[in-house]
Amino acid sequence: MKWYLIVGLTVMVMIATVLVRIPVPGGGYFNLGDVVIIFSGLFGGWKAGLIAGGIGSALADLIGFPVFAPITLIVKGLEGLIAGLAKPAIKWQIYFFPAIAVIIMIAGYFLGCWLFPNLGLAVAIADLPVNIIQAVAGYIGGIALHLAYTKISST
Repeated sequence: MKWYLIVGLTVMVMIATVLVRIPVPGGGYFNLGDVVIIFSGLFGGWKAGLIAGGIGSALADLIGFPVFAPITLIVKGLEGLIAGLAKPAIKWQIYFFPAIAVIIMIAGYFLGCWLFPNLGLAVAIADLPVNIIQAVAGYIGGIALHLAYTKISST
């Protein structure tokens, strides 16, 4: 994948994360960045998913929630990497790998918040329902975006 496409995907993740930012009780926020992270992995492969997911999301956190940026860099990078392991020509993989990716995102934020100084178990528990909703939205939206793109690009 060309570097400028990865940069574009990274910026798209950052914009999708910042554009819809709904604060939640634990101190984080609901966003639509996961839609673009899943799409980035499916579209560009594991490297694009890793870079766009990790860097794009961490940059968005630096704008308003910098305490989460280190956790986000790792968790969202892993989410994009795992989604990007799918081979789009093998239909079941475009559903399987993103599912694993969003499960890792949920678990990663739970553990990250629980173990991170100044956050703790209370924040991890408070953020869990929102992270689950965000993961489901990212899974459905990212796959739908990928399917729409492949349909449009094949005509």
